Amino acid sequence: MIEVINLSKTYKNSTFGITKINFTIKPSDVVAFVGNNGAGKTTTIKAIFNELKISEGEVLFDGESIFENENLKKVAFFPDSNNIGLSVKAKDYIFYHGYVMCMKKNDIQERLNQIAKSLNIENLLNNKIINLSAGQKKQIILASVLIQKPQYIFFDEPTANLDVESKIEFMKTIEEIHQAGIGILIASHVLEELQQVANKLVLIDQGKIVFSQEIDKSKDDILQIYLKHHTKKEGNIKLEDVLRPR
Repeated sequence: MIEVINLSKTYKNSTFGITKINFTIKPSDVVAFVGNNGAGKTTTIKAIFNELKISEGEVLFDGESIFENENLKKVAFFPDSNNIGLSVKAKDYIFYHGYVMCMKKNDIQERLNQIAKSLNIENLLNNKIINLSAGQKKQIILASVLIQKPQYIFFDEPTANLDVESKIEFMKTIEEIHQAGIGILIASHVLEELQQVANKLVLIDQGKIVFSQEIDKSKDDILQIYLKHHTKKEGNIKLEDVLRPR
């Protein structure tokens, strides 16, 4: 289990940051991590992955620091496709992630063969990433994540820029990954997709957790929970007053 405990990050002369973030992720969880742009989702994830120095708090993996005993290697991050190298071949990109995990070449190749067949990407491996469609790029990124044999995966807007069919297929793949016993966190704005797969909802607003508990996806409406707990920003003048004929 991953435990985020009182995690805080403050920036000098800035209102951005996070304050005493608390939530857990179990292997049985698909966590929907929801908040407006600037609410603190990215800061929280970067803190968990040790990409920035936290001001307070800790992250535990099965009771010990996630930064000890290579625990962090058991947690993989699925990035936005805009943040990956485009000039390399897909196969080389996947192999690189295997090497980072200190895997041997033969082991990477054997695992890649299995993953490529499962994801139906065998015909893409020798193409440069820049020449792939948005959906194909996502599949290659996913292969690079799965090659690492993670126990948990954090997804950042996994279906962004995908067409309808590709979104449906990708969410099915996420469900299959979860059924294999891998804990999942999805940071996304697409609430209808999260509604289909999440069993836990964590809402962050202005750097603080405002809701964190298990949900029943067949009964609990993520959108309604979100509307109830987020801070609504309103203009000084109502739009209807501006548009109303005089």
